[in-house]
Amino acid sequence: MSRVFISESTGAAIYVFSDDHCPPHVHARHRGDGWIARVRFSYLSNHVELMSIAPLKNSPLQRTVNRVLADIEAGLPVCRRSWWATKRTTCLSNQWAVVLAAGRVELSPEPLADAKQIAEATYDPDDERLWVLFQDGITVDVSMQP
Repeated sequence: MSRVFISESTGAAIYVFSDDHCPPHVHARHRGDGWIARVRFSYLSNHVELMSIAPLKNSPLQRTVNRVLADIEAGLPVCRRSWWATKRTTCLSNQWAVVLAAGRVELSPEPLADAKQIAEATYDPDDERLWVLFQDGITVDVSMQP
């Protein structure tokens, strides 16, 4: 288990667990209120998404959930760094994606005509860069910095 940071607006501790599985996600744990939320993130976008909250009887108010999500979105570089350091994967291998423009890749829910299959993706946390290697040998350099 690796603590990533503390959500300033909620007091929840944000963790990556060493035995976690894909997709990339963090756990927001609020010991005082007794809930844990799992929040998914990506190496291809800055979007975060609530996966689950447990136990349901201790679920936080929606505004608290929104604050946790905002804090995790703001802390994505450190979340990605921690996931990469712990898991050494971006969980993108074998997924289908479309290269939209130089440095932009978007996942495709299915193998569309212009989609390519990802062979592997390597992340450099120091530069916040992702190198996506496709099955056809093409490599795309994706910068996660704004």
